[in-house]
Amino acid sequence: MKDFKIYYGLEFNPFEKGQPDIPVETSDYREAMGRLNYLKDVRGIGLFTGRSGTGKSFIMKKFSETLNPGLYKVIYMPMSTLSTIEFYRELSNQLGLEIYHKKIDNFRNIQAHIKKMVDEKRIVPVIILDEAQFLKTDILNDLIMLLNFNFDSSSYVILILTGTPVLNHTINRAVHEALKQRIVIQYETTGMNEKDIETYISIKLKKAGRNEPLVMPEALTALLNACQGSSRKLNNLMTHCLIVGAAANRMIIDNDTVMEAADEIG
Repeated sequence: MKDFKIYYGLEFNPFEKGQPDIPVETSDYREAMGRLNYLKDVRGIGLFTGRSGTGKSFIMKKFSETLNPGLYKVIYMPMSTLSTIEFYRELSNQLGLEIYHKKIDNFRNIQAHIKKMVDEKRIVPVIILDEAQFLKTDILNDLIMLLNFNFDSSSYVILILTGTPVLNHTINRAVHEALKQRIVIQYETTGMNEKDIETYISIKLKKAGRNEPLVMPEALTALLNACQGSSRKLNNLMTHCLIVGAAANRMIIDNDTVMEAADEIG
């Protein structure tokens, strides 16, 4: 197979997982970050949903990196299939607390520790529950009690629930009405549009050492249709476009190259 990196003048494949992190401010990224910064100021619960591959985890990672570690303690929990007691034990573990066998003991210990963090150390916990569409009803219900401080008159924690759109339907159920009323901000990522894709590809290629345009304008629509706004799908598709284009001795990625690469992926 021809080395497409050499053929297209790339120092590395910028669309490959594990390569240098190259942030691209898409419309979703800007909107979500604006809402996350608002949540940072007011505290409380934020709900962020979107289809798989539309950048939710990337946005949460970048938001976390903006937080001053002297003022915020980020706790990221992607294991949303935990049982209720496992949830409390994992949260205790990430807070550096002693883990108890009973839920009530962990609950009291966590609340007391969070109150001490905020009141005495002036450090606000930021708890990110990823893939929250899998959280059990008992855990979602307990979140209300866990975040209840000073008779529910104070917001000590920033809690971010992220997941697929299924999470929206879960929160809208009558059994979760109390939780829904406590959500202060929410956003649903829609994925990249054609302009986002153009910017995304251009920035990635420049970081990899190529300044000349590589993708023809008419190929952008084909890329959008094939990846359906998903950055994860776009990365995979662009890698295949580079392979197919180099193999066919095409100096640019045109519409035919995109279609052939999409067919190759299946």
